[in-house]
Amino acid sequence: MAGIKDVAAKAGVSISTVSYVMSGKRSIGAATRQKVLQAARELNYMPNAQARFLRGEPTKVLALSSPLHEYTDYSNYAVFFFALAMRAKRYGYDILLLMHEYGDQELARIAASGMVDGILLLDVVMCDARADVAKTLNLPVVAVGYPTNSDGIYSVDLDFERMGREAVEKAYALGHRHILVSGTSGGAYDDGSNYLVRFLGAAQKRGGDLGVSVLFKAATGNGRDDVNLMLDEAFAEDPAITMIICQTNAAHITNVLSGLRDRGLEVPKDVSVLAACTYGLGSLPRPVDEMPMIPNDTCSRAVDVMMEVLQGKRDDVGRVELLQPRYVARGSVTSCR
Repeated sequence: MAGIKDVAAKAGVSISTVSYVMSGKRSIGAATRQKVLQAARELNYMPNAQARFLRGEPTKVLALSSPLHEYTDYSNYAVFFFALAMRAKRYGYDILLLMHEYGDQELARIAASGMVDGILLLDVVMCDARADVAKTLNLPVVAVGYPTNSDGIYSVDLDFERMGREAVEKAYALGHRHILVSGTSGGAYDDGSNYLVRFLGAAQKRGGDLGVSVLFKAATGNGRDDVNLMLDEAFAEDPAITMIICQTNAAHITNVLSGLRDRGLEVPKDVSVLAACTYGLGSLPRPVDEMPMIPNDTCSRAVDVMMEVLQGKRDDVGRVELLQPRYVARGSVTSCR
């Protein structure tokens, strides 16, 4: 059986050049690439993964495209990754992690390599370039997230728009008319981080419908000084704030609670505090009401959808499944007096 050395010799190139052509890891000139592929065809050579692919045998590997950014919350990221990996393991699948910032380029490369049976997407933005690339691939792509350009992929997500509406509606029912939404890094919103943007947009729109002021402040950091500055600016703009919705993390929310206490404001007597789009708040100095992310549910369902597609049980690409948000009451939200 011909090997990579035989292909290199016949094509008159180095072994590394043949490897790069087959893996797509580096750009190779068209003439050289064609010469290598022609030699491989004549020698009936194909890397193991690609050979299995051509024979129609599953690789039992799923790629996970999850570009990392400066604002990535690694604690949340780990929970989503392991939720996907554990669910995939139940089906006998391994996960190949793709973390390149330009995830759309990685998708094309990994699909061409024949190394995986399907691709999962994390860290989805509102208009995601990876979703457009997915239309050109011969592999199913399932996103944990819901981009606006979702017609070429399967999408599973928590319904963050509904979460935003319900958060404001609850506040309104309790008499709150002035709400601060304390967000994470402004870069996440500028980049179109899907769940953050969907929640905030829905909350602001519902607030407008109900006559509720919804002021938004992005975090400049999670430290005490950063949070105090944010609170100073917010209360200067709207001294009537009676509820704060935090789209942040445990460290930031801890400093929000401390900042309110330093101002002589008691939670929930003077200011109600709600965490939304969050996960893992066990380290807070006091319990806080929460509308949490549910990574185990969304990730498990995304892998299930992938298996349904791979098993030929569905062919409705573009389908979006939205899971219902939950409210966990812990005593930090009450009626406005």
